Amino acid sequence: MACVGEEELSWEDLFFNKAAMLAAAQEEEEAEKEKAREAEEKARKAAENRRRRLAHQQVKASILEHDPKTKRKVYTRYSFNDFSVFDINAESPIPPMRYTKRCVNGLELQDTANILTVKIVSSDKGFPIDVYGTIIARDSIDHKCMYLFNRTRDNCQPIKSRDENLILTGPGRGLVLLDFIYLEIDLKIKVGEEPLGEQISKGLLMIDGRVLPRDEKVAVAHQTLESWFSIVDVRYATLLNAVEGTFEIKLLEGRFCGKIMAGIEGIQPRIVIYNSKEDGVVSCEGRTDITLRRRVMTLRLNGMLTVGFAVCGGGGAATRKQKVEFTPQHRGEEKKEICFK
Repeated sequence: MACVGEEELSWEDLFFNKAAMLAAAQEEEEAEKEKAREAEEKARKAAENRRRRLAHQQVKASILEHDPKTKRKVYTRYSFNDFSVFDINAESPIPPMRYTKRCVNGLELQDTANILTVKIVSSDKGFPIDVYGTIIARDSIDHKCMYLFNRTRDNCQPIKSRDENLILTGPGRGLVLLDFIYLEIDLKIKVGEEPLGEQISKGLLMIDGRVLPRDEKVAVAHQTLESWFSIVDVRYATLLNAVEGTFEIKLLEGRFCGKIMAGIEGIQPRIVIYNSKEDGVVSCEGRTDITLRRRVMTLRLNGMLTVGFAVCGGGGAATRKQKVEFTPQHRGEEKKEICFK
């Protein structure tokens, strides 16, 4: 019996009401899951941001040091990056001779710099000293490490006076000077049997490409780093619209004892890239590569690369000298042979 005024619900109505309730419950459950996922993602991002901030801060803290000479805290390494993702110790993987044998449309000449010499011009520890450590260059191509000097405690370079240059062995490719080139200097001296040696120089120099003179001449300049227990002088040449020049020298016959020097037009003196007194005499066994200290320079197209040879004379004979000249090209290669009799 049905009561008057009450509306009867059909089985169909009951079925659809139940389906609507289930759908609403499912939507509510999905909404709760989505909120949980969003909260989890927010927490993950917050944790990742904390991890990145901590990683960045740890690197920044490690390169901010108190310099006993200047009596202030200074950044001793390149500090202008996000160190949560950038490895400060990673070496540049970019090789030289990228465009020697291939044509690249739109390839432009670059403003560049050559590091000519680095020397310790003042030492609170006096001379002679046995120097080891690193000098690293970075440029705007990838800001990664390119070693100019890299010696361990067991392979020190003896420095007898303020006039001696450190023997540079890099960079491995041309340095581009779009804005800055960064030089990190970290030099120690060997003291007795102390395994860690003694810090003599540590700090950062920056070559600012934004203020280069915009003329056609090669500009030679220098900067000094006064730190720890020394003053280090870095001499460099900046060249506008230059190309990378890479060279190798092979001994085809006999033996070589003497010096090899590379020179850029407009820059004196030439850079010693091999010296048998320190690097050893080379004897030929077939075609023998002479291991050069440095094999990359940047050059102006309207300049000249001069490679000079000074061969020691045997039995008191005079030193024999010769030179060869190469005209820089946008790409390509050139070979020349010389003979000493």
